[in-house]
Formats: sequence, C-alpha cells, structure tokens
Amino acid sequence: MGTRAAFWIGDPRDIESREWLGCKAFDGHPEGFADLSNVVTEKAYRNVIAEIAAADDWASPVGGWPYPWADDVFVTDFTYAFFGSRVMVSCFKCGFVPLPDALKENHKWPDADDPSLENVSSGHAYDRTQPDSIMVISIPSASTGDKGLFTGDPKS
Repeated sequence: MGTRAAFWIGDPRDIESREWLGCKAFDGHPEGFADLSNVVTEKAYRNVIAEIAAADDWASPVGGWPYPWADDVFVTDFTYAFFGSRVMVSCFKCGFVPLPDALKENHKWPDADDPSLENVSSGHAYDRTQPDSIMVISIPSASTGDKGLFTGDPKS
C-alpha cells in the first residue's frame, strides 16, 4: 500500500484561505521531499510541487479529492503545507512540524492527535477515478452465494 501525501498552500485548517495543490498516491514520506526543506517562498514551493506533479500517481484538484475521506483530510498519511514562510508537515493527525525537524533522524511523531486536525474537509468531492493507492479486494464465496462487495456490473 502506498504512503499518500497531500500538498497545500496555506494552513489546510484555514478553509477560507488555503489552496489544495494536489496529492501523491505513493512514496509520501518526508525523506522523499527533502528538497522542500529549504524552501522559503511560495513561488519556490509551487515550483517543486510542479515537478512532483509530473508523476503518474499525482491527483490534481481538477479531478476532485482522490481518497474516500474527503471530509477529513488529515487521514492522509502526510500533509505538506507552505505557511509561515516554511514547509510544514503533519503525519496523520499528529500536528504540524517544520519539515526540517521531521527529517531529523531522531524525530518522533507524537502519540496523541492534535484536535485541530479533526474533521477538516477537503472542500472537494471524492473522485475514485483519481490516481490512488487504495485497493478494495473482495472475493466472492461460492459456498454462500456471497457476491462480495460488488453486486452489480463490475464495469460500473
């Protein structure tokens, strides 16, 4: 299963002023984005994100939120955001830390969730056609007649 990452301009909790740039379905760990750790301008952040967006597993805002938790963005493995003149990162709902701190060898994410990261909507509808690393596998049972999760035409 992939390690997902979402990228934002502004604090994602600030629904009025944030901008969602997109999501990456695989390899979302901070180590993969070390080049963002020295970014101090929004323009530089956008330029690096544009390079990341060239990947096949990039989900653009044009298509909609790529994960089934559109009503709770911090369920995403890692959330990266440029605010306060630096790149901040959150692991699930652990709260934001500056990316350089997350890259330190001894960095530990807190065990407790940050309540301010609960139930923050993406502002976009879920679009299952976007690139994603989530797979639902259902094996029908011949002995019980169970059709699994899919009861209709598998092409729909």
